[in-house]
Amino acid sequence: MGEYSRQPVKGLQFDLLDLAPEGKVLEGDLDCAEFDLDDLPRRTFTAPIHYKLKLTPFNASKDLLVQGSLSSSLNVVCDRCDEEFSWSFSIDEVCHEYENAFGTTVDLTDDLREDILISLPQHFLCQDDCQGLCPHCGKNLNEGPCDCEESSTEDDEPSGAEAEGDDNPWHALDDLNLPK
Repeated sequence: MGEYSRQPVKGLQFDLLDLAPEGKVLEGDLDCAEFDLDDLPRRTFTAPIHYKLKLTPFNASKDLLVQGSLSSSLNVVCDRCDEEFSWSFSIDEVCHEYENAFGTTVDLTDDLREDILISLPQHFLCQDDCQGLCPHCGKNLNEGPCDCEESSTEDDEPSGAEAEGDDNPWHALDDLNLPK
């Protein structure tokens, strides 16, 4: 797999002056702050981001191909029940091409940050069948049913315009006293 290097780097910036035709493998760990990922809402990285990348020259050694993998773990908050849980990711198909890269400094940070962000789901769920929170009392329904669910019956529910008003988001505006 080419020359192997496990050396500390500042971020993922590399001066490409000379790279053997078989390429070079770089492996290491970077803090999430290096990728500007330390301030994601409801997500906290609990481990550094591990990378293993192979840098290979191609096209008469003018261009660079970067292939490899990224992995880490984080604590996230469930979007249904608001409980924190651990979640890990592994991206095994990192692939980027840099044209006319030799003789320049190549910064992989932004591209790898994008790979990480794309791999994160839009909604985190602690479990596939998470019940979420009761919309009335806020109890975590994964821990069992709430009292307001058990006490409400069909007889207690309003009917007609009264029920329609509760579902109508504009109903609260009816009570406003506006000057004419």
